Amino acid sequence: MPRMLPISLIILGGILLVSGIVLLVKSKSIRNESLTQAIAAVKADGVLTPKEEKLIREIAISEGKDAELAIRQIKSELEESEEDSETELIDVNQKAGLDFEKFVVQKFDKKFFKIRNWAGDKFVDGRYADTTTQPDIQLSLILRGQSYPLAVECKWRSESKGDYIRFANEGQLERYKAFAAKENQPVFIVLGIGGKASDPAALYILPVQELTKPYISKDRIGKYKKKIDADFFFDQETNRLR
Repeated sequence: MPRMLPISLIILGGILLVSGIVLLVKSKSIRNESLTQAIAAVKADGVLTPKEEKLIREIAISEGKDAELAIRQIKSELEESEEDSETELIDVNQKAGLDFEKFVVQKFDKKFFKIRNWAGDKFVDGRYADTTTQPDIQLSLILRGQSYPLAVECKWRSESKGDYIRFANEGQLERYKAFAAKENQPVFIVLGIGGKASDPAALYILPVQELTKPYISKDRIGKYKKKIDADFFFDQETNRLR
C-alpha cells in the first residue's frame, strides 16, 4: 500500500499538469477573442477613445503582445478609413459636377455647336494644367461657314439657402472675366439648382460681364432663368446665350 502512494501522486500530478495546460490554452484563446472584439469595436466606431486605448493596452500586455504596436496599427487603420471617406465624398462631388456638365453639353445642338475644349480639373500636389483655371467648356457656334466662340462654366447647387446664391468665389469670377477679355469671347455661368445634377429643378444663364460679385440675390436671378426643356441658343450678334 505505501508503494502505491508515490504512483498515485505521480498520476495526480500528471492530471493536474494536463488540466493546467488546457486551461492556459483556453485562457489565451479567450483573451485573443477579447482583443479582436475590442479592436473591431473601435474600428466600427471610427474613434479610439482614451478608455478604449487603455483597455486594448491591458489586453495586449496580458497576451504578451506589443501594446504600442497594436495601438499604432489601429490608429493607422482609422486614418486610412477617414481618408477613404473623404475620397468618397470628393468622388461624389466630382460625379455631380460631371453629371451637370453633361446635362449642359446636351443643351447645345451638335449640328450647330462644336466643343473645342472640355476641362478635366485634374491636379496633384498643387500642380495643374492652365486649362484647369479656365471655364469648363469652350465651344464654337458654326453658322454659315463662320465660327463664333463662347465659353461656359457649369455650377450646380443642390439647394439655395438664404437670400443669395453663391456660384463661385472671388478668384474664380475674376479668372473668368480675365479669360473673356484675353480670348475676346463671352463667358457664361450656367447655374443649376435643386433636383439632381443630371436633371436640375431650375436653370439659369449668367453672363460673366454682368456680374460684379460671386453671388446673386434671388430677387435678381429671375431674369436669367432658362426653360429646362429648351436647348441653348447663342445670338452671335449680341453675344447672348439663351
